[in-house]
Amino acid sequence: MDSIGRARTLIDLGRHEQAREELAKALAEDPASVEAWCLLAQCEQKTGDVQAMRYAASQALASNPDSEWAHRLQALALHKLKRHEEAIASAREATRLAPHQWQQYVVLVTTLIPLLDKYYTEATEAADRAVELAPLQAEAHLTRGVLNGAKGNLPEAERNYREALRLDPENAAARNNLATIELRGNNLEAATAGFAAALAENPRLQVARDNIDLVCRRVLRGARLASQTVFIGVGFVTVTSEGGHAFPEAIAALLSILWLVMVIRLVTRLAKPVRAHLRGLIRNDRRYTPTVLSTMVFIAAALTAAWMPVYLLTAGILATVAYFVTDRLRRARTA
Repeated sequence: MDSIGRARTLIDLGRHEQAREELAKALAEDPASVEAWCLLAQCEQKTGDVQAMRYAASQALASNPDSEWAHRLQALALHKLKRHEEAIASAREATRLAPHQWQQYVVLVTTLIPLLDKYYTEATEAADRAVELAPLQAEAHLTRGVLNGAKGNLPEAERNYREALRLDPENAAARNNLATIELRGNNLEAATAGFAAALAENPRLQVARDNIDLVCRRVLRGARLASQTVFIGVGFVTVTSEGGHAFPEAIAALLSILWLVMVIRLVTRLAKPVRAHLRGLIRNDRRYTPTVLSTMVFIAAALTAAWMPVYLLTAGILATVAYFVTDRLRRARTA
């Protein structure tokens, strides 16, 4: 097997550094090899080095301006660099050079989506053409799903993602996108199971990891907001009650129990891997420490409200101030 053949195999295996070494050998022997430059661009795409991907694609085009593969790779690189009109031009050239290859239309749709208001009809026609040319390719259905999602047609997007998964049950992108729709429908268990499955299928799929973090942040914020509501409710009853301690005590206990039930129900709706991730964030990620601590303080203040209303007010004020100060400091450090 020659260097290019070995590079192809290494890219498929995810061994990108070794693939680069093989491609360097191939390019040393033939600096004008379009295939080697395109494979290098593909390799850089998988590692996320968009500038290097763009350079490799441009070198391939310098060797052969009529390479549809090089135009396709350049379109994707320009798209990631947010040079949308240039990306569209490259994708259109790829479809002109190879009008019967479905991959060109998938890339064209991808480049058109950021300017969908302007190119709505062209994007729709390109997505339909991709599916027409390759009805058994999951990627074609996935692309049409992304387009329908961008148009706001979520039921149709869901059907597209399910068809993509029927054709390719290990398609991580389709599973992640379907889970996003489930999340919008408040189907938390299905959504988090989908995100976890997508990440298991493709550990490099950053969008699935980001979605899991998003769900965990929502859970923590929901618990904090609910604890603040309990605190305010108990504080109001304590201040306005004229019936002694018994009534505020009962309200404090009831609302705290309801808060605990809500939190337990919310957490148990998460898929098991996401629950484990949430526990890891609470233990190890200092960005979430203010949220967790303020939640505990608000609940503790609510539970002691009926007995110590002055401490209730003081603890609540201190918790609020501490939360916003630490949160502002955290944002300043990560800006």
